[in-house]
Amino acid sequence: MQIQFTAVSDPVLIAAATRRRLRRPVLMARLGGWLLLLAATLLLAVTGDLDPVLLAVGAGLAVLVPAVLLNGTVRTFRPGQLTTYEITEGGVASSSPESRHAYAWRAFRSVDELSGQLLFSLRGARFVPVPTAGLSPGQIEQVLSAASAGGLRVHRR
Repeated sequence: MQIQFTAVSDPVLIAAATRRRLRRPVLMARLGGWLLLLAATLLLAVTGDLDPVLLAVGAGLAVLVPAVLLNGTVRTFRPGQLTTYEITEGGVASSSPESRHAYAWRAFRSVDELSGQLLFSLRGARFVPVPTAGLSPGQIEQVLSAASAGGLRVHRR
C-alpha cells in the first residue's frame, strides 16, 4: 500500500488536534490553578489576608499556561502550509518546503480518527495530524488497517 497526497494544513483541524492531544496537561494546569485560587479564597475568608503570590500563581496556571500550551503547539504546525503526506506499509511521512519527517509505525502509540483528519500520537503530547480531505473512505480504512497491523491502537469515530 502506498498513498500519497498533498493538502494545505487547516488551522481549525490543527487546533482541534492540539486540544485533543493536550487535553490532559491543560486539564491538570487548570485544576491546579483553580485549587490555588480556592486556597487563596479560603485563606482570605479565614485570616482576612489575601496572598498575592497564591492568587497570581493560581491565575497563571488556570489561564496562562493552557493558552501558551495550546497556542504554541498550533503555531509549530504552521497552519496554511502545503504539505505532502505519504502513508505506506512502513509508516507515515510528511514533507513541506521547510522540512521532511518520517515515522515508522512503531514510533506511534495510537491513531484517532477525528472529523476531517487522522491523529497519529507519539510519546508524550507529540502528534502528527494528517488531513483526510484528499482521501476516499476506502483509503482511510486502508490507512487504519495498516496502522492496526503495525501494532497501533486505532480509535474510530
